[in-house]
Amino acid sequence: MPGLTARDRAATIAVLENAQWVYALSRYPKKQVLDDEIDVKMLRDRIGAMRKAAQDISPAQRKKLDVPWARLEDDPDETTDMLWTVAKKVTPKVLAEMRPLVNDTPEAAFLIQPEAKKTKRQQKKKVGLVRRKR
Repeated sequence: MPGLTARDRAATIAVLENAQWVYALSRYPKKQVLDDEIDVKMLRDRIGAMRKAAQDISPAQRKKLDVPWARLEDDPDETTDMLWTVAKKVTPKVLAEMRPLVNDTPEAAFLIQPEAKKTKRQQKKKVGLVRRKR
């Protein structure tokens, strides 16, 4: 993408590398993750690393992206539920918005793409298919 500086590109890749860990954790049940001290620590550390890397992205580049930057900012009073909200709501947006910026780099081959949310119609269709197989 034109206009992406080397610093922005490096920061974007760093954000994405940490975001994929957070996204992977968010795929597990909330209770399972938040009841485990090690998982909570990893979630907190990876979100912190995302925040740190995001600070290196230029303000001009930030404006071009539809990412809820305010929710990604550091909060000293942050609870585990707030971390979970960042994992479930912010991280998929970060991955979807920022991944196309670095698709032309070799590192992009190893980045995950979040699953698209299924509509209610698609979910019902899947349930209907399962019932017919019985």
